[in-house]
Amino acid sequence: MSNYPEPDGISFEGMLPLSWSPLAQPVPLFTLDEWMHTNVAILRALSTMEAVSIDKENELGTVAAKAIDRLEAKIDLSINLLSRLLSQSINFPEAVTTRLSAHEINWLSPAGPALGTDIVISLYLSHKIPQQLVFPAKVTHAEMTAEGQRTRALFINLSIEMQDWLERTVFRYHRRAIQFRHNTKLD
Repeated sequence: MSNYPEPDGISFEGMLPLSWSPLAQPVPLFTLDEWMHTNVAILRALSTMEAVSIDKENELGTVAAKAIDRLEAKIDLSINLLSRLLSQSINFPEAVTTRLSAHEINWLSPAGPALGTDIVISLYLSHKIPQQLVFPAKVTHAEMTAEGQRTRALFINLSIEMQDWLERTVFRYHRRAIQFRHNTKLD
């Protein structure tokens, strides 16, 4: 994705299942509100599921900490099994090289939307929650290359709460990518 100028602010890159469709008319307010509410719920749940554990033993005592750890392990296993089961029934879009920031998304795919098109993007951010995030966006860059079409789209009409949760999520994933690169260099 290095042919794009760096986005303003923090971003992260990965292979993510992504699809898009054109918007022929403006999205009704109730639909947009529903998308934002669902997106926030997904990002909140993902944040909770990916949270780093606190030092429970100092706060609760050894016996209570071990009991909570066992309970968390059982819940994690149940969620993992449920996610896998749900994933089998979902027809995920093709995973494409994607760079996500809090304000825009860039991706490379065999074909893409035309410059200036209003679109709806469906993005699966994590296998832990096999539910799509839905973003209304406007295509600000579309270039056909030997690898496929490079597309950049600016998010439009995101709620303030959605913008906040997206910024938190992008920051968390960006930080995790830096940590992974750092740990890989040490090995």
